[in-house]
Amino acid sequence: MSVQARLAEPVGSTVSSEQGFAKLDYQLEDYPGPLKTALFGIQHVLVMFTAMVGGPLIVARLLGLSAETRITMVTGTMIGCGIATMVSALGVGFIGPRLPIVMGVFYIFIGPLVAISKDVGMGAAMTALMIGGLVQLAWSPLIGKAHRFFPPIVTGTTILLIGTGHMKIGISVATGQNTPSFGQPLTLGLAALMIGLIIIISRYGRGFIKALSLFVTMVIGYLLSAAFGLISPQTVIDAQWLAMPAIMPYGGFAWPGIIGVITVVVCFFATAVETTGHTLACSKICGVPVSETEWRIRGAVSNDGVGSIISALFGGMALTSYSQNIGVISLTGVGSRFVVAAGGFFLILMALVPKVGAIISLMPSPVLGGVLLFMFGMVASVGIDIIGSNMRSRRDALIVAASLAVGLGIQAAPPDAFNAIPPALHILLTDGIVMGIILAMILNIVLPKKAE
Repeated sequence: MSVQARLAEPVGSTVSSEQGFAKLDYQLEDYPGPLKTALFGIQHVLVMFTAMVGGPLIVARLLGLSAETRITMVTGTMIGCGIATMVSALGVGFIGPRLPIVMGVFYIFIGPLVAISKDVGMGAAMTALMIGGLVQLAWSPLIGKAHRFFPPIVTGTTILLIGTGHMKIGISVATGQNTPSFGQPLTLGLAALMIGLIIIISRYGRGFIKALSLFVTMVIGYLLSAAFGLISPQTVIDAQWLAMPAIMPYGGFAWPGIIGVITVVVCFFATAVETTGHTLACSKICGVPVSETEWRIRGAVSNDGVGSIISALFGGMALTSYSQNIGVISLTGVGSRFVVAAGGFFLILMALVPKVGAIISLMPSPVLGGVLLFMFGMVASVGIDIIGSNMRSRRDALIVAASLAVGLGIQAAPPDAFNAIPPALHILLTDGIVMGIILAMILNIVLPKKAE
């Protein structure tokens, strides 16, 4: 079905009943009402917030930026994420998949941003992101057509790679890596408690509380952390009440150099591959018909590009879809795209009222990390469900095994294992999730489909 034909249809008539084990209490086109929508939206923000602001804070630290410039980069990223998340859920023309997909930063861009900023300037780094965003927008129709290379066995492998591949991030946050509380008994205990609370509330909770299981868990973790003295209110006290973002805050456009542009474009290709996987996962959970896959992938990839341009315009980082929020849908049973749109609005509000963002930014690592581990596990379980339902031959087993071996092997490799790879290819070839997905696509094409 063409994009134009799809846009002419009523949006409420396109949900399939084939959702696997992830049955939804609120379907894609359901509107839970103002209060529930707001709380469900905040729940999404709580899960993704620390990862979102972490990217610009790392860049700021590596560049030695002043506190004012650091705040500018975080604010620009939040505005970009908020706008792009709303477009992701609601759509603007062919841009946006009209799915409950939350947008955040992709850490693969940190290296190129720092290098370009040091060599030329931050204005050039933002220019490179805008050029890359335009390329992403331009090739989104081609990426959308690539859905034919994602039969169920490849789709399941892709989703499993995304879930398991991010576990390293989850455990790093849960154990408090790079914080004074790293590996302490209290840290590990809080992380384990979060997982236990999610299980208890999701299994024995009822109605509204069950759907807010993550919100309730994180609030309990936040209060316990405050009781143990793990939260300092000074950050909230020092934060401003209002902040107005600036357009092109680091100066005008500047040419980043051809190597810088190529590197950023390679990064955007990596985001396109992962975004394709996220869109397939979200579509599966929300029961979206396979016939709509092409235009939804095109919308998601194009939104990566447009959202990144908007973020860079305000001094923020490049954006991509977040897998942990797909896990939120699977766990809570809330698949309404209007909930995610509310989360996007809340992100914009937080950018304009920094005190609100400061309160959430104090979320302790073990509290967030315990939740992230569970969310990545939920994403992986969706992939396992698809693989289990569609593995029919030794050929399918080879695709799954080889892709997991390469993808997870790269993720688990020692830091210096790939130093021999040329810098131009290093970013792409050392991303285990991307390489595992690409290998699954290639094997599906080249391995003969013969009866066994």
